Amino acid sequence: MRHMKQFLFLLLTFECIEAYAQHYAFTRHPMGNPVKCYDNMNMKEVRYKIYPLKEESNAGAIVQLLHSKDNYIAINVNGEITYVKKGYLAVNTRNYNGKTLCLYDQPNYDSEVVYKTTQEHTVTIYNIWNGWLYVCINEKNRDKVYGWIEPDMQCPNPFTSCP
Repeated sequence: MRHMKQFLFLLLTFECIEAYAQHYAFTRHPMGNPVKCYDNMNMKEVRYKIYPLKEESNAGAIVQLLHSKDNYIAINVNGEITYVKKGYLAVNTRNYNGKTLCLYDQPNYDSEVVYKTTQEHTVTIYNIWNGWLYVCINEKNRDKVYGWIEPDMQCPNPFTSCP
């Protein structure tokens, strides 16, 4: 049993490192429902659904981010390209140990910082651009805040922290 736990830990750590380098995220429906994956960009034919793990804050599968357009984000799920509506993918922030997380006005470091926080968050993804993610932070006692999060502050693994 001990070796199995060590194996699972190493597997999750490796997947987190791999996911971090290749721009991954995880499926997450705001209401805990299955996330619908569509055949094409017209979002009419549901190919399949990814069901959430209720004990993991409604996170579902880890998926590779490909591109976004209009109201969808293209993802790779086990070698298949499929499409999900914006707002149904998420990442955790990597501002561990009180580090500051900045949300930017544009997907680059030269743009204005629109928000700063030291709290870690699970953020919903609404757009992607060159590894940057346009996300929403929903803090208690505050309005929703939207902005771009840099690649180094993204953790696509809902099951463990990223290095």
